[in-house]
Amino acid sequence: MALEILAIVVTPINEVVKCFFGSLKQQIRYLTSYSTNIQNLQNQVSELQQTRQRVQTLAEAAQRNSDELFLDVQKWLEDTTVENVEEQQRHFIDEVNINKKCFKGLCPDLSSRLRLSKQAVRMAKTFHTLQEKGNNFLVTGIAHPRPPPNVELVRTTTIVENILPRDYLMNALMRALGDSNIRSIGVHGMGGIGKTTLVEKINNELDGHKLFNKVIMVIVSKDPDLGRIQKDIAQRLGLNLPDSSTEIRANRLFESLKTEENVLIILDDVWKKLKVEDVGVPGGCKLIVTTCMQEVCVQMKLQKIIKVEPLSEGESWDLFESKAGYVVTLPNLKPIAEMIVAKCKGSPLAISVLGSVLTSVKEEFVWSDALNVLSDPTRSGLEGIMPEVVTSLSFSFERLESLEIKKCFLFCCLFPEDYNINLRDLRDYGIGERFLKVSGTLDNASDKLLSFIKKLKDCCLLLEGDKKNSVKMHDVVRDVAICIGADAEYGFLVNVGGGLIKFRESEDLKEKKRISFMKHSKDVLRDPLECPQLQSLLIRVNDDIRIDQESFFVDNKSLEVLDLRGMPRRFIMPTPQSISCLTNLKTLHLVDCDVSDKISLLGGLRKLEILNLSNSIVKTLPEEIGNLVDLRSLDLNRAELSFVAPNVISKLSYLEEFYMNNKYTEWDTITSGGEYNASLKEVELLSRLSRLTICIKDTETTEPNVSWLNNLKELFIQETNTRSYYERDPQHQCVELNEVNPLEYWVYKLISSSVGLKLVLNWCFGIKNVADLVALRDLKQLEELEVRGYHIGIDDIEYLIGIDESNKDSQDSFNTLKKITLMNLNGMKKIYHGPTPSTGFFGQLRFLHVIDCNQIKNIFSANLLLAIKRLEYLYVRDCSSLKEIVGGENEDEVSGDHSCLLPQLKTLELDNLSSLTSFYKGDIPISCPLEEIYVRGCRNLKKFPLAPQTASHLQTFKAETDWFNELEWADQSHQAIFQPFIKAIPRWNEAIPIWNEEIRN
Repeated sequence: MALEILAIVVTPINEVVKCFFGSLKQQIRYLTSYSTNIQNLQNQVSELQQTRQRVQTLAEAAQRNSDELFLDVQKWLEDTTVENVEEQQRHFIDEVNINKKCFKGLCPDLSSRLRLSKQAVRMAKTFHTLQEKGNNFLVTGIAHPRPPPNVELVRTTTIVENILPRDYLMNALMRALGDSNIRSIGVHGMGGIGKTTLVEKINNELDGHKLFNKVIMVIVSKDPDLGRIQKDIAQRLGLNLPDSSTEIRANRLFESLKTEENVLIILDDVWKKLKVEDVGVPGGCKLIVTTCMQEVCVQMKLQKIIKVEPLSEGESWDLFESKAGYVVTLPNLKPIAEMIVAKCKGSPLAISVLGSVLTSVKEEFVWSDALNVLSDPTRSGLEGIMPEVVTSLSFSFERLESLEIKKCFLFCCLFPEDYNINLRDLRDYGIGERFLKVSGTLDNASDKLLSFIKKLKDCCLLLEGDKKNSVKMHDVVRDVAICIGADAEYGFLVNVGGGLIKFRESEDLKEKKRISFMKHSKDVLRDPLECPQLQSLLIRVNDDIRIDQESFFVDNKSLEVLDLRGMPRRFIMPTPQSISCLTNLKTLHLVDCDVSDKISLLGGLRKLEILNLSNSIVKTLPEEIGNLVDLRSLDLNRAELSFVAPNVISKLSYLEEFYMNNKYTEWDTITSGGEYNASLKEVELLSRLSRLTICIKDTETTEPNVSWLNNLKELFIQETNTRSYYERDPQHQCVELNEVNPLEYWVYKLISSSVGLKLVLNWCFGIKNVADLVALRDLKQLEELEVRGYHIGIDDIEYLIGIDESNKDSQDSFNTLKKITLMNLNGMKKIYHGPTPSTGFFGQLRFLHVIDCNQIKNIFSANLLLAIKRLEYLYVRDCSSLKEIVGGENEDEVSGDHSCLLPQLKTLELDNLSSLTSFYKGDIPISCPLEEIYVRGCRNLKKFPLAPQTASHLQTFKAETDWFNELEWADQSHQAIFQPFIKAIPRWNEAIPIWNEEIRN
């Protein structure tokens, strides 16, 4: 019994003792491992930073690829910013250093040492967990493809935008779309009547509309390619289709579309009955079909049919007068003009073309000639196109001033329908065929081409392209151009789709001078091309077309232009041996081709002036290429290249363009086999060079030849270790920098003497403040500054311009600025930080755009406001923390009379600023000479202190009706003054932000 009682008493005491001594042992371990724990923490911080750098690099690549980071990756990047980690580490190390100072380190504070040791272990564990999470991202992936928008806005390229679409057509189509009993709609009318324009406008109108969750518009064209149509629809759904039969792809599309609700499919330019089930479109989708022929609507059993009628007599005259100008009112010309308009029979395209051709023409005989041509056409009509359209286009073509511009126009018909024709390709063809004179420089040829393009646009024969530096042809204009080009004089043959082999069997090619084979799939060319008069051949935009005959080109010795292309990332085209026979070639494009075993043969093409090997497998640039002494442009961008023989580049003394952005950095090196690579100095010997793209491995050890580089009109330098790049655009005197630091020394050397410069900074990692850039110190004529960060919040800019003793000399660099654009700078707290700016600072600033900067609390501090006297345009959007337009650190700083602030401000746009509460602290009305005001998504902005005299300048005040009606005015009568200027716009959550034209440009 006594033993049991003793056990009851002793056992808990024993446990307490164990616990005490165990805890004591642990505390002693913390003390004895103090230095080790601190070192482990520092090691862990270093490892975490390395992991973050790897994740950040992948994040940058994903952002460039328009992919979207997973939310947990975004959060992890925010949690592991260099500032965040280093700040925690710095505070900790400061405490450690204080502890060391206790009795000069001879008798440290054991209590603090114990606490710090524990803290080091905890912090190391936290950072280790973060590191493991980052390593896991590297394995599982950090991003996913950005989902496609519900509606992809279409930039309408209509020739007659000031007339079409007419309101009654828009209303009829919108009513049919809103009718739940109508599942399919047909829009028909002759070619050039405005059907595509109508559905493009409908597509854009539905953006932000609740009628459909997704709107998908695809072009079908005269020779429908089911595979391409399926691919276009799948791309809009964010769906990857397998490379298999159209039936399997249709099933995949069908299943995917069935899961979507309220989908509208627009099939534009349908020429014959199309079974939508063959495409993969289920019956649950609403359908719009545009076609030239009403029978197509009947054959496809479309429920609602809308006809686009010709223009009325009044509409026809208004359109013609808008195109031809004042001359139509001259007494001797007006009767003829009226007859010409009547002959056009309400065709917008015919009227626009003829009106444009006759713009400002006063000679009566020219007008009479146009009337005679319309009255007695020499060309018959084409299927689906009004004869009047064919005649008017033919007349416009014949009125072109020279054979050269006519050839330029006809070359544009060699491409597929609705294709964005690259102007550089067109220039290269023009040089090869000599419709662009080559007595001057390539820049002279480009200028001549641009003058041709302008004239063709003015005549309504070409349209602006959807891509940069491109043009398009209206499908009707293209059909007529193909018809004209088929004349023996020009010898054009255009084969787009429909089967390449069958086409060659049915056509006599011997008389043809210019041929394009495009949009064919999985064909093999086995026989030589028997075209002795052939001058230009384009084989591109094809999927897996193989030339399986080494003697394919033996009968084409007169060929001057050859464009042979595979498909990017899908098909590399082999190059036939007989290419060596083409000794008359002046322009050669071998893009996405394998030329590695034929590259030396190109050395025999001694008349070559343009050689484009971009995206191709080249491997080596051998000595034979040095024989191309007339070469003026060499493009090796993205080519697979590992060796450039010495003394080859220096022999190309006529070279004006050299593009080599292909990660080749082996300049001045020796291969493993003992061969010498070319020296970078060879490039500097090219005295005629004006455009250069090049990669350099280490800019810190390579000294730039500044005087030579600055003579170049266009320059792109990439530092391959960091992806940093420097780009100079000659058209806009623009320098663009990506990740500035690795290239900063080169940048300083290259831009210090620039005048009238626009500077663009991308992804400013490691830059706290633009004023700290050494490259800006001597820059005296900076006119535009654009700074762009990432959406994911990993940029480091804290102040756009922060002035202190270390950089105060750089203030003058900003005196000449006229425009500033700031985008996605999620770390930026202020535009300006520092003492009151010196005289002249921002004195020329006229445009300021601030977009997606989510830390900034105000746009102008009081001391900055004093400097900005010429600002005319202020645009602020998507800044979630912005509270005031004018603000400061305290209320005293912004008190006073600001009624005369921004005395030249003409346009103010405030968009989606959810935290904005006031323009500035105070009730004194603002009396800026505002002409345009735009306010949306600013629900907490209750006061908008406009002085009544502002109304004397005001033209438009666009705002949400509810917001304007609920505004609080110092004098309520002021509301009535501004009410007449109000133009209601949708609430922010009902429509996308509308960008002013200035922003777009």
